[in-house]
Amino acid sequence: MRVVNPKDYYHPQDRKALQELQQIPGFSAALKAFMKVFSENMIQGMNMSNKVRITDKQLPELYRLLPPLCETLGIAEPEFYLELNPVANAYTMGDSIISITVTSGLIELMDEKQLTAVIAHECGHIACRHVLYHTMADMVLGAGSAILGGNLITAGLQLAFFHWQRCSELSCDRAAAVCMDGYETVAEVMALLASGSAELAKRIDMELYMEQAEDYRNFMNDSGWNKMLQYYALMNQSHPFLSVRALEVREWCGSDSFKNIMDYKYEQKPRLVIRKGICPGCGRETKEEWEFCRFCGRRLRGKEQS
Repeated sequence: MRVVNPKDYYHPQDRKALQELQQIPGFSAALKAFMKVFSENMIQGMNMSNKVRITDKQLPELYRLLPPLCETLGIAEPEFYLELNPVANAYTMGDSIISITVTSGLIELMDEKQLTAVIAHECGHIACRHVLYHTMADMVLGAGSAILGGNLITAGLQLAFFHWQRCSELSCDRAAAVCMDGYETVAEVMALLASGSAELAKRIDMELYMEQAEDYRNFMNDSGWNKMLQYYALMNQSHPFLSVRALEVREWCGSDSFKNIMDYKYEQKPRLVIRKGICPGCGRETKEEWEFCRFCGRRLRGKEQS
């Protein structure tokens, strides 16, 4: 399996929203203030003191879901924690010391495949380099904004952060779809979070759920008034609406871009087998005692060349 480049699934709205966020007056000042008070050691200390660290020895049945996702997305393994919280949630924090946290409510609600999709989504935030700004957004949009100075946090900056957060989730839904080889499990997660019940979610007709998402899109496009009302309902939310995300990732998985990623993901590198007496580099005849080809310099003995 080959490492997938995040540029191939990065959502264009994510990129555009980040550029707009960085151009908002006051963003640079807020970022500088944040970096002065930001402490990864504080986050790491809170994680170690108040959560359960998941490793190959601690809750290994959960840990084993993580490494293959990191390998596919080309990221170093983050620290992995379990948090007591009945609300089904997962989040990623840090910068150079990155951690993924899943809640007890999430573990109890989801089966293994659905949980894997959620963890893949969080790994997508790491691959797309969202984590520092997401950590900053949590402070800017929460009670911690007072630490940065209220005069730095304008209403425009808050709305821009919310908008970027919503758009960044679309990139990570794509990352999850790449890891899960399709949209189906990602869409199931959205329906499960919407229903709040694992038992009810098993009985949800996913085609009808997708039709519901299409009906919502048509409703939004029906009039400018509807679109304005829905934006008002959404503007202070950090995530897009669930059915919208399900439809968005399903449509993307039908694109040539997704197909190309899947073809690349499973493309096997051809290996050149060294034949005795023949250089795999230049094809010239060699002698048994040569360690390197004297014509092109290719190694002749040792590991197979690829």
